[in-house]
Amino acid sequence: VGGQPEGVRVTPDGKSVWVTSEETGTISVFDPVAGKIVKTFKVGHRPRSVAFLPDGSKAYVNAENDGSVVLVDAVHQKMIQTIPLGKPGEIKPMAVLLSPDATKLYVSTGRGHKVFTIDTATNQVAGSVEVGPRPWGIALSPDGKTLYSANGPSNDISVVDLATNTVVRKVKAGGSPWGVLALQR
Repeated sequence: VGGQPEGVRVTPDGKSVWVTSEETGTISVFDPVAGKIVKTFKVGHRPRSVAFLPDGSKAYVNAENDGSVVLVDAVHQKMIQTIPLGKPGEIKPMAVLLSPDATKLYVSTGRGHKVFTIDTATNQVAGSVEVGPRPWGIALSPDGKTLYSANGPSNDISVVDLATNTVVRKVKAGGSPWGVLALQR
């Protein structure tokens, strides 16, 4: 997760920090030079994860209690589009993560048992894979070919081959894993 806690993301240009508020359904934009919040805007119910396009023009934010992901104009800091993933309450988007080339967005869904893939060119769901109970934290291998999903109640990590979008292995990971980080070798 790049050394940043969930819900706190530095913009690609390094000029501001976005902080999600699950309680108010907002993102606050912090200017570290000025030392203050410069804008707060609505993004849906219970946001906690942000993924910026590399050029910083747009961002994807989970809206856990809405069963959707929100596409945000990161320059003007406003919502552009809502991308529904399923029935709110059944599908609870948690983590959002872009592929290395930013052509795909991966979204874990907690109680939904799945990781969804969104095509970032069309902002449409391109598929999903059932990974296990309560997937929350997700990470990609450095080459972008493998996705890892932490599945809390089953105490394991799913290993997903993204070429086939299938779980190829599950690895025991201790008690209730909620996060995973793929390191460069």
